[in-house]
Amino acid sequence: MGKTSSQFMHRVLVARGGALSAKSGLGGTHTRFLDLLKSGNVEGFHCAESLEYALTSNPLKKGFLRWFSHPKMVRKAISKQKIDLLHITDQEQAHLIPKNANIPVSVYVHDLFHIFPTTMNIDGEVIEIGDQDPGFLRKRDLRNLRTGLSRADLFLCNSESTKTQVEQNFPNIPAIALPFSIDIQRYNPQTNALSFPDWFDKSCQNMLLVGSEEPRKRIPFLIRTLGSLSDEEKSKFIIHKIGFESSHKSREKVEQLAREHAVRLNWIGGVDEHDLIASYQHADALLFPSAAEGFGLPVVEAMAAGTMVLASDLPAHNMHLREGFLVSAENPDAWKEAISRQLSEPRDVSELMIKDAQRYSDDYFCKQLSEAWKQLFENKIR
Repeated sequence: MGKTSSQFMHRVLVARGGALSAKSGLGGTHTRFLDLLKSGNVEGFHCAESLEYALTSNPLKKGFLRWFSHPKMVRKAISKQKIDLLHITDQEQAHLIPKNANIPVSVYVHDLFHIFPTTMNIDGEVIEIGDQDPGFLRKRDLRNLRTGLSRADLFLCNSESTKTQVEQNFPNIPAIALPFSIDIQRYNPQTNALSFPDWFDKSCQNMLLVGSEEPRKRIPFLIRTLGSLSDEEKSKFIIHKIGFESSHKSREKVEQLAREHAVRLNWIGGVDEHDLIASYQHADALLFPSAAEGFGLPVVEAMAAGTMVLASDLPAHNMHLREGFLVSAENPDAWKEAISRQLSEPRDVSELMIKDAQRYSDDYFCKQLSEAWKQLFENKIR
């Protein structure tokens, strides 16, 4: 399929559904992916067109756009233009893959938690990974997503852990681990020093909690652990929660739990990239007790800023860190001890963290992406 000349600039159609904000996880990676492809650094490939649609709160319009008009637009773009490759930027848009595309199709897979939900048992606590009881429309949605994924020619997975999940569910479709990149220099306080955030407290340690309130993030576990510290220790820090809340109700639950355990929690919510990077650069530590991640982007972002990270020793975020920064997910006392130790340490930029983050550079990602796509046209991945 397609042209095989290594000198040919393959035209890539990049597609997603609704135009999620660049402040969100999937929205941010989509935007960065497009920027990298348009930069000309993915050798042999360039962006011919990108397709998306404006988000709407109207449920009928939302359904029409997702399941009818937008898939039709993708099919039309493939048939009317000289497109060599269709790339879907996240697994939740796999329904856009036509039944007979007649060109190679790749999908970037961040995780399969919501498409194939499961549970974990950590120290007697049952943790839901993905939605365990989707409604009627979501069940239909999931069936279509699985069908769409089965039509792909190549899965680009953001970690070895995600690659394993993909291979278990789609054993006949090639999958490659291709961790995503970040703009390393923008996070580095030595090359892009940003001001101390206004919402930080100069009188104590400022710790970050970055992400959603999904059960797998284990925020209640963290707050209970922090609540078990002495009053003196609790006076030494404040937790800043960054990231769009899953719902107003979920926020209320987290804030109520923090009050019950006398843990100071400052709910920031969604922020732009500048404020996010400034937070990483000046934070004393990122606390990341997650039970499961497709990649664990906040860990890499904190590393690139030279910030201390304490993370649970579970996939996929445990692939980023050296052993000394990983804490047993099943041991609350280990977390309590690690946090107590952190509270006794003066803040310092970690050159080791910055060094380890270099493997997530844009140059490396673009090179690996180019090689993976070229193999599609050289029939090495089919």
